[in-house]
Amino acid sequence: MNYRHLVLCSAAVLSLHIVPGLAQEAKQPEATTPAPAETPVPKEQAATATQTPPEYLDDRSNPEALIKSYYNAINRQEYARAYSYYASDSPPQPFPQFQAGYETTATVSVLFGKAVGEGAAGSAYWSQPMAIKSEAKDGSVTVFNGCYRLRLANPAIQGVPYVPLSILDGTLQKSEQPFEQSVPEGCEAP
Repeated sequence: MNYRHLVLCSAAVLSLHIVPGLAQEAKQPEATTPAPAETPVPKEQAATATQTPPEYLDDRSNPEALIKSYYNAINRQEYARAYSYYASDSPPQPFPQFQAGYETTATVSVLFGKAVGEGAAGSAYWSQPMAIKSEAKDGSVTVFNGCYRLRLANPAIQGVPYVPLSILDGTLQKSEQPFEQSVPEGCEAP
């Protein structure tokens, strides 16, 4: 009998504490303060504020996939990730200058030609012809074309740390052709 009495008393005490809280939640008065006024977004920020970043892409399975991943990182403003696609022994420039080079870039689109590859001394090398269309934050558009060279040391003989397919270097120059016609027919042998 004492056990039953203890359980019933505990349940009654608990309900006294819970029910008033639920009642307060259900009967809260409506807010009478006006919503804060919206602050207009400057025109140059309006375009970027409404755009969602592209879906994350990180694929080093072949030259085209790696370059797509590289520019995906640029478009998402993930400059450290973009920088990581370069071979550690062949960075394009110190990271602060690399990052600063993209401070006015809004988006980059890429078109590819056919990559050419060859093997040498335990590594595979590729030359990837491509064109890029760079849109600046001010809306101006510039088209570039050129080639990237990439390297992958034979995965079967690598140790730790493993080094994935990486960019060795790239040469891009301003193109006067429309973006769709700017991809070079080929590149020098890797």
